[in-house]
This record gives sequence, structure tokens and C-alpha cells, in this order.
Amino acid sequence: MSTSSQRALVHKGSTKDVYRDGDHLVFNFSDRYSVFDWGEMPDHVPLKGLALAKFTRKIYRALEEKGVRTHLLEIPVGDNEIAIRPYEVVRGDYTSMKQEDNLFIPLEVIFRLGVATGSSLLKRSSEYKEGQRFETPMIEFTTKLERFDRPLTHEEAKILGGFRDGEWKKLLYTTQSIAKFLNDVFARAGIELWDGKVEFAFGKTIDGNRTIVLVDSIGPDELRLSKDGVQLSKEVMRQYYRKTAWYQTMEAGKKEFGIDFKNRVPVPENLPARFLETVSYMYTILAAVILCDDKQILSSVDKILPSLKEYK
Repeated sequence: MSTSSQRALVHKGSTKDVYRDGDHLVFNFSDRYSVFDWGEMPDHVPLKGLALAKFTRKIYRALEEKGVRTHLLEIPVGDNEIAIRPYEVVRGDYTSMKQEDNLFIPLEVIFRLGVATGSSLLKRSSEYKEGQRFETPMIEFTTKLERFDRPLTHEEAKILGGFRDGEWKKLLYTTQSIAKFLNDVFARAGIELWDGKVEFAFGKTIDGNRTIVLVDSIGPDELRLSKDGVQLSKEVMRQYYRKTAWYQTMEAGKKEFGIDFKNRVPVPENLPARFLETVSYMYTILAAVILCDDKQILSSVDKILPSLKEYK
């Protein structure tokens, strides 16, 4: 395993850090969390980073077996880390996207399997009803590298990403396949998957052709999950903060000050200690139950539902 002295910090995010180590990158998943575009919140969730790394490794390995290309590399790293293949990030001018490979695609790809509680779909149209499930996953797009994500039509996303003939269909098909696979994985534990977000890059096959590659990570921070009406993802922390005075002040600050809102709004309060302990256990349990056949482990999700309900 590489030592920290051999690494160079590339990016420090609100929840994970990225290091360059020779010809590959390392994602270091921290216990930090972020909600409402605030960035790093004042307290941390114990064992969260360890759970997210384990979650992503298991899911990406399973997807690879099903023919989905990912950026995961089987290189020894820390327990709360994954090694990944790097892709170039182009900012501002996307005119080269169509000609190049080994590029990050500057889109956030959102899949929806239904209408969850609090889903933005409920605000858009009265045709959507809470609890409604879709026969096939709905796919939407936003920008990725801008300060605030902008929704995009499929045509806008296709142009921005510089997709060649056939690549657009491949992206849609791959996203639907990932959504259906994850839905089946969680269903084994009695958990409902409602929506999620994934990211992609243009890679290269052995014969030199450009191909779609799944990048970044997948876990409870990228997915909306529930069981018996109780949220099982980062949404539980959003639910808690939505009931605080800080949230109202923060939302008002966004409207008044725009991207500078964080400098004009007080720092949020810490999560209650007991709730933080439950959230930590939630992350650990979710990493344990995926791709698991042990009935005792699968049923362990039920143990945290009463405590999470208290803060719903």
C-alpha cells in the first residue's frame, strides 16, 4: 500500500479527498458530510468514510462482472479508500469533447425509479404522485462542473457532452442497467431505491475505441433509499435540518446573496449525539447488506428504523 508521503493532494472536497499516486488516483472517503450545497458541515459521522469505500468497491466490482466499465482499480489502498483510473477534466470550453477520449463527461446523470417523499418531481407537475413507481427508469441531466447545477434537456446534455453516434444510446442504456441492478440489490434487503445520480467518463477499449466508463462513487450519499417509509440515506440529515431555524435562514440567504450565501449565514448546529450515532450505524449497515445473502444481516436494517423515525 502506498504511503501518504508518495501522494499529492489533487482535490479536497466536502466529503472526500482525491490524491495522485503515480499513474492512478486515490479517493479517500472521509467522515465529513454535506447538505444543501453548504459544503463540509461542522460535525462528522463516525465510520461513514469506511462504509462508503466498502459500498463503492462492492457495487463497482459487481457491475464490472455484468459488463459495466468502471474506473475502479484493484490496487491495495486504505480501508476507507479506493484506487481509480484518472480522466482529464475539461472546464469551460467543451468543444474538444467529441474528438478526445480519456475525458470526464461534465454531466450529472440522475435516474428515477419513482416519486419519493420530497422529490422535486412533486413541485414540477401534478401528474406525479408521491409513492408512484415507474415501469422504466426516468433519466435526467444537470451540469456538473458549475457552482450550482443547472437542469439540462436530453438534447442539451448530448451536445454539452460531445457524444458521438451510438454513445448517447450507450449512456442511457448503461444508466438504466445500473438503476435496475441497484434496485434488485436493495430489494433483497426490503429496501426501496427511489432515485440516484451517477457520473461517467469517455475511456478506451483494448481495441482503441472510445467507450462509456462509470466514475466517481455510488453509495447512500448518491442514492435515495427508504424502508417502511423511513429514509435510509443522506436524506435523513436533510430532514433533520429542514426543521431547524438555520435551514430557513440558509434558504433565505441563498435567495438574497446567491453563491455568496455561506459567508452571510451562521454556521449550522451539530446533529444530536444520539442521532449521529444512529446515522453512523445506518451507513455501516447499508454497506453490509448489499450483495449479501445472510438473512440475519439483511434484517439488521430494521433495528435502526425506530431511532431514525424519531428525527423524521
